[in-house]
Amino acid sequence: MEDKKITLRLNNKKQSGHGIASFALGITSLILFLSAVGISAFGDRSTDSITLTIGLVEIIGFIVCIVGIIYGVIGELSKDTFKTFAHIGIGINLVMMIFHVLVIIYGFGG
Repeated sequence: MEDKKITLRLNNKKQSGHGIASFALGITSLILFLSAVGISAFGDRSTDSITLTIGLVEIIGFIVCIVGIIYGVIGELSKDTFKTFAHIGIGINLVMMIFHVLVIIYGFGG
């Protein structure tokens, strides 16, 4: 005979799908930032192709942050869901957006 476990759920809430997407996009943005830093640290920056690659990775990371923040806000506004991943996703995306903007501004500044 199979024993069935009995669990007690106090509510029917689930994690927000938009919040989970926001968290995943934040982690993706972090990986893009670290890859741009790695390319900058270990690549030959005297060539234009490396500089262009770093710039494109940072711009893509910035766009990913914006989309992640939008998904996080949608996750925050959804009813009857847990908002933990939405909170974490918004936080990660905001911090990473600041880092991406700083690298882009520094890159244009010379």
